Amino acid sequence: MAYTYQVARVEKPDWEKIESVALVHQPWLAPCDVAAKAQLCHDGENLYVRMEAKEKNIRATLTGALDQVCNDSCMEFFFAPKKDDARYFNFEWNKLCNAYIGFGAERKTRVRQILKNPQEAFAPVSAETGNGWAIEYRIPLSFIRMYMPEAAFAGEAACNFYKCGDETEIPHYLAWAPLASGKPDYHRRWDFGTLIFE
Repeated sequence: MAYTYQVARVEKPDWEKIESVALVHQPWLAPCDVAAKAQLCHDGENLYVRMEAKEKNIRATLTGALDQVCNDSCMEFFFAPKKDDARYFNFEWNKLCNAYIGFGAERKTRVRQILKNPQEAFAPVSAETGNGWAIEYRIPLSFIRMYMPEAAFAGEAACNFYKCGDETEIPHYLAWAPLASGKPDYHRRWDFGTLIFE
């Protein structure tokens, strides 16, 4: 099965009208009742991301710039702006809108990005839902171009969406596109699905 997502071009996000994809794959651990979905759209200058999780007992404790937010209830978007380029960004967020952001190719060569004001750059907003939580944020093209000057929200790109919680009451791993690793590892660039930008 091909994992492909059409990224709609919009004037501004209207999430009621944007297609969502479910994170149906639960590798490495026994299936649990945590569930998640993701949505994307863009306006040419910003890529907008929304992820929502069905999750009881949300863990939200980490606020430091160097904290590993994957230990909290966490939703993640791994984005390769160029489909055939091994380099990608990982955007990882907890419910407190604390982010872990990295860029590079293989795990050993990736560099963590410490932004002076990530809230200003990405405008994250989180909220509790009836049975869990959601987060929305933007990724400015100007940010992507600091690392990949020729990038554009056009043509094909690659990504995967993840939900995890390493130290939550029920540890879990969810993914949109399936992962081939036999042990927990989201940093597998060639396991990503395809994005097609309108």
